Amino acid sequence: MAQVTEIRTLQEIDDESAALRAALEDVERRLRGSEELNEARREAAAVDGELADARRAQRRIEGEVEGLTAKIEPEEKRLYDGSVRNPKELTSIQHELEALKQQRSKLEDQLLEVMTNLDRIERDHGIAFRRLSQEEARWEKDQGDLKHEAVRLNDLITRADARREAQKLKVTPRNLQVYEEVRRRRGGVAVARVSGGTCGGCRVGIPESVRRQAFTADQLAQCPNCERILYVG
Repeated sequence: MAQVTEIRTLQEIDDESAALRAALEDVERRLRGSEELNEARREAAAVDGELADARRAQRRIEGEVEGLTAKIEPEEKRLYDGSVRNPKELTSIQHELEALKQQRSKLEDQLLEVMTNLDRIERDHGIAFRRLSQEEARWEKDQGDLKHEAVRLNDLITRADARREAQKLKVTPRNLQVYEEVRRRRGGVAVARVSGGTCGGCRVGIPESVRRQAFTADQLAQCPNCERILYVG
C-alpha cells in the first residue's frame, strides 16, 4: 500500500490513542475527587475555621466578663455592707465600680455581637457540611462506574498501542522519522489534506509543484510552511 496511505492510517491510530488517553486522564482526575467535591471541602474547611474563631472569641469575652464580675461583686459588698465608713474611700470605691461596670457593659455588647455572628456561622456551618456530605456520597456512588471506565479505556489504549506498533512496520524508517518529527512539532498532527490549493493544517497556500507531488502516493509531499505531510482525497 502507498506510503502516504499508511502514514494516514498511523495518524488515525495516534489520534484515537490521544483521545483515549485524554479520556483516561479525565476519569483518573474524577477518581481523585470531583471539582464540586473539592469546592465543598474548601467551603467546609473555611466555615469550620470561622466557627472555631468565633467560639474562641466568645470564650475569651465571657472570661473577661466573668473576671470583671468577680471584681465588681466584692467591691459592691464593701460599698453597701457598712464595713467602709471613710467618705473618701467610699467615693473611690464607687468610681472604681462605675469604671468596672462600664467596661463590663462594653464587653457584654461585644459578646452579644459575637453570639449573633456565631448563630449565623453555625447555620452556614450546617449548610456547608450537609453539602459536603452530599458531594461525598455522590462521589462514592460514581467510583464504581469510573473504575470500570478506567479499566475499559486502559484496555483500548493497550490495543491502540499494539496497532500502532504493527502499523509502524508498514512505513519506511525514513518516512516514519519524518512523521514522528513533524508530529512532535505540530501538536500531534503530522498529516494534512490538500484543499483548494491550501494546506488543511495551516491554511496556507502551497505551490503547484508540491500539490502535484501530493498526488504521488509513494512520495511524501510536505507543506513548505508547516511541514505537515500532505495528501489529496
